[in-house]
Amino acid sequence: MINIFTVDLEDWKHIHYLNPEDEVPDRLEENTGLILGVLQDYDVKATFFIVGEVVEKHPSLIRSIIQHGHEIGFHTYHHTPLWNHSREELRREIRKFRKLMKESFSTEFYGFRAPLFSLNRKTSWAIKVLEEEGFLYDSSIFPAWNPVYGEPGAPRTPYFIKSQDITKRSHHGMIELPLLTYRFLTFNIPAAGGIYLRFLPEKIISKAIEKFNTLDNPAVIYIHPREVDPSPPKLKLPKFKEKLFTYKTEETLKKIENLFKKFHFTSAINYVRGWNIG
Repeated sequence: MINIFTVDLEDWKHIHYLNPEDEVPDRLEENTGLILGVLQDYDVKATFFIVGEVVEKHPSLIRSIIQHGHEIGFHTYHHTPLWNHSREELRREIRKFRKLMKESFSTEFYGFRAPLFSLNRKTSWAIKVLEEEGFLYDSSIFPAWNPVYGEPGAPRTPYFIKSQDITKRSHHGMIELPLLTYRFLTFNIPAAGGIYLRFLPEKIISKAIEKFNTLDNPAVIYIHPREVDPSPPKLKLPKFKEKLFTYKTEETLKKIENLFKKFHFTSAINYVRGWNIG
């Protein structure tokens, strides 16, 4: 069974709870290079959901990602959550990003992920905009509860999504690739990546993937480059829990390697193009 590996290409400065007084170093190229190295070692193609301003600042990094055969997806232009967007703002950003990618890299993109997984019932209008702009799929639904985001009532496996009700399976439309969750009793426990990849025991993540694969469903995993940083900057974070959740980066690459040894992964577009939807 093929699973989906994704990278949200953003840097330390894009953390939403960051203290504005912090001077944050730019470590995106170094940390992304570590991820690219592991992907190459295990011959894994991934999807990089990229913030537009990152492309402007790091064109050589984007070129390297493309040259290694990885997919480019869109992650808004300034890492702005959908609840701080309007329809027309999102549309303008999509078109600006498309122009940039075509002119600089002759590359098209077909997938979207909302910052902070901010696609919910109140921001479901975004699906209509994405459809109108020619996207094939979205991967913004986290079917679990979180203090910041989540739609626990949404399907846990790939489905056709419509803006009228993003928690219901439709018969046509864009494809939604929800993030991996582990079903325990009546609860969906996030297990997809990010903080969950860093803090959950590897056995739980593997078990969640195995259960999905047993039912012929792909597990969608994500990671941020800062989460593999071997020398994370000391930030003036406002609360203890934010300090706790931001760090613990030293074992992330090893966990990713172990997942690559045990399971098969590819990019979102490779999966979507090979998916026979019934």
